Order: sequence, then structure tokens, then C-alpha cells
Amino acid sequence: MAKIISKAQLNVGTELTVDEAAKTIKLNVAGNCGAKPGATLQALYSKLVDLWATASYQDSPFPMYAIDALSGQFQFGTDGTTFNGWKPADDATRQMLRDGGWSEYNATGTLARQYVGIVGLGAVSSGSQLYYQNVIDGAATNFTFPDQCNQGIQVYGSATADPSTTTFDSRYYFKSYVREYGKKYKDSVLEDTGKTTTGAYIVNMLLSNEDDLKIQANDAAMSGAPYSGITVAYYTANQTRSIGGFPYSFKIVINGNGATLEQIYTKVQYLLRQSSDINTDGTAGVKIGKIQPALLSFVGDTLVTRPPVYIDNIQAVDSNRVQFYDDSGVLRVNPYTAAGAMLFNAVLVGPGSSYRLMYTTGPGANDDYGQAGAITVKNASGADIAGVISSGSIAFDFDYDNSTAGGPAATDKQVTLIGVRPGYGKYAVATGVLSRSKTISLSLVAEQDRVYA
Repeated sequence: MAKIISKAQLNVGTELTVDEAAKTIKLNVAGNCGAKPGATLQALYSKLVDLWATASYQDSPFPMYAIDALSGQFQFGTDGTTFNGWKPADDATRQMLRDGGWSEYNATGTLARQYVGIVGLGAVSSGSQLYYQNVIDGAATNFTFPDQCNQGIQVYGSATADPSTTTFDSRYYFKSYVREYGKKYKDSVLEDTGKTTTGAYIVNMLLSNEDDLKIQANDAAMSGAPYSGITVAYYTANQTRSIGGFPYSFKIVINGNGATLEQIYTKVQYLLRQSSDINTDGTAGVKIGKIQPALLSFVGDTLVTRPPVYIDNIQAVDSNRVQFYDDSGVLRVNPYTAAGAMLFNAVLVGPGSSYRLMYTTGPGANDDYGQAGAITVKNASGADIAGVISSGSIAFDFDYDNSTAGGPAATDKQVTLIGVRPGYGKYAVATGVLSRSKTISLSLVAEQDRVYA
């Protein structure tokens, strides 16, 4: 069943009921008319003109006034000169009116209700449930029908003029959303349309969605690892984070929980579809997920935050695939962090073992491996790359762009990895290079020690 766009599709007694005594107009789900496709205001107006061209209806005042069909401006309860109190029979009828907004006046000419015609532009996936806010920080309200929106939304009411409504005026804000699993999110706010207020006319919202190839898992997976540990905290005061050795301010901090950027993004997108509070341990109060602004987006394979969002606890290998907008709206980028893994054979792994990574040739005298002042390599956080060999593969990172400990910054550096596990693995030495790479591999293989006692 398609939207009724012609007066010929509206038949009194089937699709349309005109009650002259009650001065109401009702659309019926019957014949050519379905609740979801509805009928255009232009078709309804044109049908009423034809009816009032007959003697049967001319003893009643004319119900509607049309200002302009293109911009969707209509009025009920007036013929353009006098007021008479005609109106739609019920909310079900109002929800079936398409391609326009309208005002409703009572018999004394007082504005009783006003509806803005919200019409979405763009393609959305079948079955998408779009929703909106018409008050800043207000609750999310679903459009009556799924798929792309085309509906009159009440933005003004006067209980004095019409006791069946409440008194309110929300003509100064409107924001609509489409957020579906596996699709890119989109929202559109009134200012995007070039208007500053809503009213009895069409407002086109730019709403569309497309496949989101960065989503990694379905909603059921969000309660398991690593997703369950990925949280968002909203703060009232700035939180300081160091990027390239300089402090910057952020008010929203995501705990990445050591997950990949794609996994972090997947969880955050999930949170932004929730009708519950998603603020974990933040100080900014309740934040209902589905009405919060977007936090992250991918540009190619680079994850970009919106101001003022930072992500803690990301994988070292991802440090140069993420960019942050701070509280001042300035883009901040991590210096290049090299990353890789140190690989150890089985006899070196276990309690009592130790490893250390040192520069093969240092920048000065007596600081090379094999000399008393040998310099230990530090990771990107400034800690020594040394410790117990707890597993056969130990990840590490290195501040390639800024570290000058083993020579000039932003240059490849020769290193020596040593390891030993008394009574199990003999002292072993391997050399390698710290380069501008995320896949550095240093392998240490020791002989089994059968002599130690």
C-alpha cells in the first residue's frame, strides 16, 4: 500500500470520515489508506475542496486553509478568513498526515496545536527505528512508524484552547537520529536545516545510514571480553592526558581495556544505542546513551575522536592509528611509537628468569652493551624494557620519534637482548634493530642448562 497523494484515493465512508456535527476529519485504515503510508495534506485538502463544492457540505464552514503545498503549510479550523474549530478527529489521524506541518485553531481563533512536518532525506536501512528530541537533553521519542520519517510532530499545545492537549512550546529545538546495529550513525539537528525554529511547515532532516564495516561483533558479545571492560566516563572537569610529552585536556575518557580500535569502536557504538545511563565512574551525571553525540569515527583505518574525547588503554600497535580532538577542538596525534615482541624459547620462560634490552652502541663513551655504562632501552612510557620472562612472547613499545637515549631521535637503533634462567636456560644474547615499525621481532634462543647446580 502506497502513500495517498491523490484526492481520488480518498473516499468518504472508506478512507475518510467527515463529521460535520463534531467538526472533525478522520483518516481510516481502510481501502487505499494504510496507517504507515498515510495521506498527504495536499490530497486531503483537495478532497475537502471537492466535497465543499457540493451542496451536501456547504452548510458547514470549510475545515482547512492551505498556505503552500511545497513548503507544507496548512491550517485546520479556519477557511483563511474566519475561524470554526474544525480539526483532525484524533492522534491516529494526525500520525497519518504526510508531507507537511499544520496549525489547529479553535472556534475563537486561538492557536490550540501546532505540528511540524519532519521529513527525512536520504536512504535508511529497512526497518530502521528513527527517533527524535524536541527539547534539549530531553527524552528520546520514536517516530510512530519505522523506516524513513515523514510525520507531523506536535511542537506547541494550549490546554486552554484545546483541553485534549497539554500546554507547552518546543518550537526552538529539534534533533533526530538513526542508529541501527551494523550501520553508520547519523543525526540531524534543526540548525543543520538553516532554520532556527520549527513550526507549521516541512523541516527536512538529513538522515541516512550505510553499512559500517568496522563493527566487529553483535550485541550479545558486549557482555564478554574484551567488550565488557570497555567503558565511557563523562566528566564535568577537564581530565589531563599526555600526548607527545605535553598535557592536554579532555572531558570524556574511554577505557579501551587493551582492545583493538575496532573493538573499542564497536562497544562505543553499542553504548550509543542504549536507553540507559552509559556514564561509568564519570562525574557528569546520567548520560542516556542513545541521545549522546557520537564519540568516534573511522577515517580509513584511523580512529578519530570528537572533541573532547580521549581513549586510555589502547594497544601499543594502535597508538598511531588513533587521533584525538581535545577540549579546545584541536587535533592531537601521538608521536610514532614503534612496537613489537620479544620471543623466548621454552627453557627461558618461568620463575627466576630475567631479560634486558640494551643499546648495542650508545651515543657516548662506555655506554654500549658489554660496557659498564650500557644503556637499557625504555618503553614509550619511560620504563625499562627488562624483567621476568613470564611467557614465550612479551610485547613492547618504543618512542621512536622522541627517544635520544641510544642515539638521535627518529632514527633506527641497534639493540641487544639478553636473557637467562638459572638452572634451566643458559645466558643468551641476540641482536636486532628498533625501526619505525609496529612489527619488530627480537628472538632469543637459549641452550638448556644441565650444569648449573
